[in-house]
Amino acid sequence: MTDKAMHEKTVLNEEFPQARQLQCQWHVVTWLKKQADRLALSVKKQVKAMMGLLVYARSKMEYDEARSTMKELLGGDENHPLYKTFLGNWDNSQEEWVSYLRGNVPHLTYSTNNRIESKWGKIKDVINNTSSIDELVTTLITLHEYAEDQYIAEYHRVGSRPRGPDEDPELAALGMEISPFAARFGDKIEYTLQRQATIPWKGYSDEQLYWCDVRGERRAESL
Repeated sequence: MTDKAMHEKTVLNEEFPQARQLQCQWHVVTWLKKQADRLALSVKKQVKAMMGLLVYARSKMEYDEARSTMKELLGGDENHPLYKTFLGNWDNSQEEWVSYLRGNVPHLTYSTNNRIESKWGKIKDVINNTSSIDELVTTLITLHEYAEDQYIAEYHRVGSRPRGPDEDPELAALGMEISPFAARFGDKIEYTLQRQATIPWKGYSDEQLYWCDVRGERRAESL
């Protein structure tokens, strides 16, 4: 999915000759409405509305009606510059940008390329546009490795992931305050305590030895 950049479309067609190309509907609507800005105020708003209907037409009938209405708004003149431009540049490639002709393509309901454009924008923020291809590739690989290291470090940070239903909330809270090295000892201690039903408590009273289980409950045993 691209915008109406012919150099991009040409390269993609050369590399992926069997792939079907779609156009970003947001870019199409924006470009078409921008052409209508040159019209008189009396028809500008209506023509812009027709541009949106053309792009999001749900059937051939809707598309043809919107195109006919746009022509009428332009005085019914087939030689009107805007109408001629539309026929020459857009009407002949409907399958790339009109909604009802794109429904059989597995595009996951994405009608724009805003996501990839956003990623390109982030890359442009950290690279120099005067760099050579070799320098650019090296920079991108380095940044990718750095981002991967950051992700792994965050993934393994204590408290960075949702705790399970059996996790002790006190130990989880403590894990936020101590190092991963110390937290691992806490896990070992908890495991040891869970393995033992009770632990001896060295207190004597009335000739009885008290025991204390892991939840702090006492029971008396005769000596």
